[in-house]
Amino acid sequence: MKNPSSAASIDPSALDLLISFLDQEGLPALDLRAQLKELRASSRVAIEAWWQLLKAIHALCPRDDLGLKIGQCLQPHHAGVLGYLGIYSTTLGQALMRFHRFQPLLHNLVPTIFRAEAGVVIIGWSIERRSTQLSDDVFVSGLMRFISLLTGRDDIRPILMKTPNSPPAHRNLYEQLYGCPVEFLASVNELHFPAHFMTLPVNTQDPYLSGLLERQAEAMLQALPKLDPLLSDVQQAILGIMQDGAPTMAQVATRIGLAERSLYRALEARGIGFKTLVNALRFELAKDYLCDSDLSLPEISLLLGFADQSVFTRAFRQWSGTTPLKWRKVSSSGELAVSS
Repeated sequence: MKNPSSAASIDPSALDLLISFLDQEGLPALDLRAQLKELRASSRVAIEAWWQLLKAIHALCPRDDLGLKIGQCLQPHHAGVLGYLGIYSTTLGQALMRFHRFQPLLHNLVPTIFRAEAGVVIIGWSIERRSTQLSDDVFVSGLMRFISLLTGRDDIRPILMKTPNSPPAHRNLYEQLYGCPVEFLASVNELHFPAHFMTLPVNTQDPYLSGLLERQAEAMLQALPKLDPLLSDVQQAILGIMQDGAPTMAQVATRIGLAERSLYRALEARGIGFKTLVNALRFELAKDYLCDSDLSLPEISLLLGFADQSVFTRAFRQWSGTTPLKWRKVSSSGELAVSS
């Protein structure tokens, strides 16, 4: 079952980054490479499939700094047209502004933040939609690698990094890579740079190619499927209510400021039933929670709004064809197939 409210996706060129990491580590991973090859032929890859691919790589290579290492393998072509826009930009500031503007071409989970204040330029992502720590690590580390490639310098470091993730046991690896203090449990993902870095020249600049690519990127951005804001609001409302019990349509409608009948009609027009939407979210969350060995099944049941563990187990069996415990065992062994 897939989450019907999630239209978030990633450019398939990013899958080449994962292949580069597998090659660097000398990992055959034949089944995973076959999945990557199949998904590479898609026009877009669901963000959930990207997360599952990262989990599969972690099962093969369970190192603390995995996301950081994958990000450091980045080459411009791994970011598609966005990467080429960057390398043909005139300055680092122009490249990052284009990254901000055209980031949905790479992934459209959340928009970038790009602002200047008191001699500091801040680039990052909001956390209004949930990602994974491994994916966050890949993208932020990849951005740092991209900046180094653009400027030809290894000494470009932020003065502060903020992340919503909990402090890991290997937090020193973050500080070593980014060369700055790291603030965990923040409300955003952000990198803070001195503003004067934005004037640094890009070594591979080409104004003519840059202009052509910008027009191409603009056309691609207009053609990109847009996320449905109503479904996003409904999803967030369901998530906010779920820990207090099974969400009802009346509760969700009140939270997003609609009449219950209006919400019913809006979902009906999209071909989505409210119960189907709730169960899809529960299933996606259940799979994520089951990958966390620190969470017990009774705790997961409560987090998903089920009255008790037995009700959760019956529901999970309907969704997946197996029990939560069996799914956890298979997941931890790295044998789960990646769905697109």
